[in-house]
Amino acid sequence: MKLLHTADLHLGKIVSGVSMLEDQRYILKEITKIIEQEKVDGIIIAGDLYDRSVPPTSAVSLLNDTLYHWNVELKLPIYAISGNHDSAERLNFGSAWYKNTKLFMAGKLMKTIEPISLPEAEIWLVPYHEPALVRELLEDDEIRSYEDAMQAITKQIRSVWDASKAQILVGHAFVSGGIPSDSERQLSVGNVDRVSTNAFDGFQYVALGHLHHPHAITHQTIHYSGSPLKYSFSESADQKSVRIVSFSGNELTEVREVPLIPQKDMRIESGTLQDLTTHILDHPDDYLAIQLEDKGALMDPIGKLRPFYPNILHLERQKLEVSSQNEEQFEELMKKEDIELFDQFFEHVRGEHITEKQHDLMTEVFNEVRKEED
Repeated sequence: MKLLHTADLHLGKIVSGVSMLEDQRYILKEITKIIEQEKVDGIIIAGDLYDRSVPPTSAVSLLNDTLYHWNVELKLPIYAISGNHDSAERLNFGSAWYKNTKLFMAGKLMKTIEPISLPEAEIWLVPYHEPALVRELLEDDEIRSYEDAMQAITKQIRSVWDASKAQILVGHAFVSGGIPSDSERQLSVGNVDRVSTNAFDGFQYVALGHLHHPHAITHQTIHYSGSPLKYSFSESADQKSVRIVSFSGNELTEVREVPLIPQKDMRIESGTLQDLTTHILDHPDDYLAIQLEDKGALMDPIGKLRPFYPNILHLERQKLEVSSQNEEQFEELMKKEDIELFDQFFEHVRGEHITEKQHDLMTEVFNEVRKEED
């Protein structure tokens, strides 16, 4: 048996005011190519199908078209759960009859989790849940943390599973030791949202979503697929991928990554304004965060960069190191009169000093401002 594991699609995601929908449409087509090339037997989607609980209609249409192609046209079973960004109720709608085509969609956590039984494996779908929900479902007042909740759920599963089969759990959680990125929504304040690895003891493969780095954790049986696209510059160094998980009988035999190449990458670049506008970077249409190395004042740097790099999402100046010389220069500036400072700024921008008439006009302006302040 061979499965493809992905997660954190975040359909409808907006990054720095830019919709990622067309990039998501492209990367889902790339995943489809991998599905067909690898001839997988099923697809796991470990939560956060949408970016928010009430997604835009364009995102709903994209998910609908994708799942229809994978499940109905390619005739592949899909094992999907809701994540913390999804609406459990919305994803749960229709799940009872989806099973007829082997689209298993667990939006809401139920009191008793039933396995999806395969000839040599059982798949357990554990959607995102908060401790209060598990405490209510299991009628156990001792459940107070995410750790307590997951331990209670997996204990219940172990009590009924078929030990002769491979045990696969699909979940959406923050495992202790995992490396987060800037694009994930924090589940709770502090570290109380963490779940220990031993909560998943006994499972041959744990397919997780939530953390976007593909190597958020290193473990023999617990794996994050990571998001298929970069959604923050903290992920700029990631090689996004999907996991191909192979079993022989009830034994896990291989877990490997198949890289995903996006339509537009997300990168951090640096340089001076002059260098960046005279020596154009490779792939200038990528989503860029640019760190300018110029030391002096700049007029409209984003306007000068935008014609060359249309998808700049972030622009910043590199911080200058404060030295004793810088401090002396600052003290000298503080001693100067307002009109003298303005003349220095004017000369830096225009390349010439202010005229006598401009000097008199600005002096009058400064005097008026001082009167208002007094």
